[in-house]
Amino acid sequence: MSRDSLNIVDLEAQLDQQLQRPRVTNLSAVRQAAVAWSQAVWSAAESAGPLILTTSEIERAFAIARRPVFVFGSHRSGTTLVRDLLDHHPALSVLPAEGTMLTNFAWHLKRLEPNSWLPFLGCEWLRRLANPINQQPYWLLGRSSVESSPYIEFGRALQAWWPLVKTRLGPRTTSWPLVAIALAYAHCTTGFRAESPLARWVEKTPTNEHFMARLMAEFPEAKMLHVVRHPFAVYASRRQALRNSGLPSSEETRVLRQMRLSYREAASRFGRPASDSYMLVRYEDLLEDTPGGVLRMAAFLEIEPLPIMTEPTANGIPTPSNSSFDSNKAAGKLDGRSADVEFNTLTEGDRERLSAMLADDAGKLGYPLPPLPMLRRKLLQIRTHASWVIDRLRARWVRVLSGYQRP
Repeated sequence: MSRDSLNIVDLEAQLDQQLQRPRVTNLSAVRQAAVAWSQAVWSAAESAGPLILTTSEIERAFAIARRPVFVFGSHRSGTTLVRDLLDHHPALSVLPAEGTMLTNFAWHLKRLEPNSWLPFLGCEWLRRLANPINQQPYWLLGRSSVESSPYIEFGRALQAWWPLVKTRLGPRTTSWPLVAIALAYAHCTTGFRAESPLARWVEKTPTNEHFMARLMAEFPEAKMLHVVRHPFAVYASRRQALRNSGLPSSEETRVLRQMRLSYREAASRFGRPASDSYMLVRYEDLLEDTPGGVLRMAAFLEIEPLPIMTEPTANGIPTPSNSSFDSNKAAGKLDGRSADVEFNTLTEGDRERLSAMLADDAGKLGYPLPPLPMLRRKLLQIRTHASWVIDRLRARWVRVLSGYQRP
């Protein structure tokens, strides 16, 4: 191949050296190597040009595009596990990294010129395919060689699908760029053969439950899987994840607010008549009876409950536990241990704040939290809300100051 291909192989090797096993800790070094690699790959894909699509591929793909499965819930509630159990089912094309279209990318795209959207998202998703969640497995499309690169093919596929999706869905679907990503990924993994059993595409984004009405309006045939977990375990896991990432403890107040919104949404739907479009998944139930949980999800998604749905994978590669507390679990095996480790990291003050913010909604979902006296509960709610407002104002002020300091 060309000198560009040799450069890509070399940059890929440099990035792979930064991808620590089993989990990435030096995020800045990985980011630097990943940006250089992804830009080189995207440049090569642009030089090669978009793939040629057939009429039958296009029509098949857009039939699937209308039928997404959205997996969401509070961060650390088990959304990754649900996604990984759905992975590799022949009827599903499952994005191996979070979509974050409405929670993240929409904000970035508003600040870019429209002609910059495609290379921005293309490079971002190349990096996500190489390193989806900062832990093994990496390189989900395989490795590049001097002869060929699956990542260049992904870039060419995205260039091909992008204008079609923009034209057909752009006027009425704010998440259309994510659909283009999903079709490009499916093109490179499952394909759109007429005889293929592929029926839906899947993406997971924690906190997308806040956009449920918009997603349902834009995708009337969508299926929603809302994952919940005991609030104590969620909060402990999220706090540990913050510490692992070196983020400030002030983020914990934002975590509480996000949790409250998520549990409130789930509780508001709990007890309603069964829905063809929404299903609540309790993480503990899924671990306790995985075959039963898989059977229920398969029936909801109208797919065959295959044995592979009890083994978590990413593009067919076994995935390890995504626990914030333990990174040594065997890949492809469910972590069925007790939540005592998470619970025991909480202080009495933590438990009180969680009870004050979540007791009513969590109780409806089968997670009874210790009751608090009414006055104590109100004081903790006011204090938590005030901390959240102060943190937001401080963050906004920092952004303003940084803007003034730019040359």
